[in-house]
Amino acid sequence: MAEEKKTVKAEEVEAEAAEKKPAAKKAAAKKPAAKKAADGEKKPAAKKAAAADGEEKPAAAEEKPAAAEEKPAAVEEKPAAKKAAAAKKPAEGEEKPAAKKPAAKKPAAKKEPAASAAAEAAPAAAAKPAKEKPVLPKPTVSYQGTGRRKNAVARVRVFTGTGKIYCNGQYAEDYFGREALKTFVEAPLRAIDGVGKFDVIALLSGGGISGQAGALRLGIARALLASDEELRGDLKHAGLLSRDPRMVERKKYGLKKARKRPQFSKR
Repeated sequence: MAEEKKTVKAEEVEAEAAEKKPAAKKAAAKKPAAKKAADGEKKPAAKKAAAADGEEKPAAAEEKPAAAEEKPAAVEEKPAAKKAAAAKKPAEGEEKPAAKKPAAKKPAAKKEPAASAAAEAAPAAAAKPAKEKPVLPKPTVSYQGTGRRKNAVARVRVFTGTGKIYCNGQYAEDYFGREALKTFVEAPLRAIDGVGKFDVIALLSGGGISGQAGALRLGIARALLASDEELRGDLKHAGLLSRDPRMVERKKYGLKKARKRPQFSKR
């Protein structure tokens, strides 16, 4: 009995399964139809939308040519700008050399002052002729004397004349260059009231201008004494016959000069 019940139940289950399978097949058959219907409805809508887009796209295409037409205008403007820039560049190129020209003229400006200075110096030189060396007189009678001061030596000749003093072929005022030295040299002539009565020719060597002036003064005094012994009192009273013994003191070892020494340091 139990086996019969099992077989009956199995048959019932199989029958139910057989009934369910056609229903599932029918449902599966209905689904493609629904899909086709849905697709069929969507596709015309999509086509319509595409058609609408197609109508809008030509408008956009029409707008694009307009933009394309505007672009050539911009392109046309660019060549105009380029031409203007090209026209300006030569102008700037022409102005730059004009700006550089003053720099090229600067050397000429520098030369002009030199040329003008030379042109001014030429008339000045023509206006001031070079000093000619005096012609030394050749006296028949003269009196000689030798004077020394520091390292300078003066060999002097005195003779009657007009009061001119020649030093190494030049006038005393030109040779010494200082009026004080000239008056210092003329002291022996003033002491005997002989200014303008004697001429002096001297050869100077050694030392400096100050030392040579002292040597010349002593030489003139000795030459005047040789011309007349009676002038001794006047010359000696003025102190013009004594040789100045002052000399440069020698340098000592360990010192910087004759007396100058290095700074003392206790430690």
